[in-house]
Amino acid sequence: MFCKCEDCRGKRQEAQEEVKAFVDARNWDTSESDILVHLTEELGEVARNVLKMKIYGGQHTSESENNMDEELADVFYLLLKMGIDLRRAFDEKMKKNAERFPPL
Repeated sequence: MFCKCEDCRGKRQEAQEEVKAFVDARNWDTSESDILVHLTEELGEVARNVLKMKIYGGQHTSESENNMDEELADVFYLLLKMGIDLRRAFDEKMKKNAERFPPL
C-alpha cells in the first residue's frame, strides 16, 4: 500500500509536478486518450518481458532485452502525466475491494 505520511504525499506531488514541467518544457501536452493509448503500448512491453521470462526462463534473453524496470517506470510516468490523484484513487479502490471481497 501507499504510505500516507505527509512526506511521501509530498514526494508523489513533486513527481507529478516534475512530469508536468518536463512535458510543458517540450510542448508535449497530449489528450488523456493519447496517454491511454501510450500506456497500453507500455503495458504491452511489460507483458512481453513477462512472457519471455515465463517461456524461456531468461535463457534466451539478455539484460538489455528484459528491461522491466524501465518499462514499469514508463507506466508510472504516464500515470503521473494523466494528473490523477493516485493516492485518492487507490484508497477508493481498496475500500471498494474490501467491501466486495471481505476477508474469509
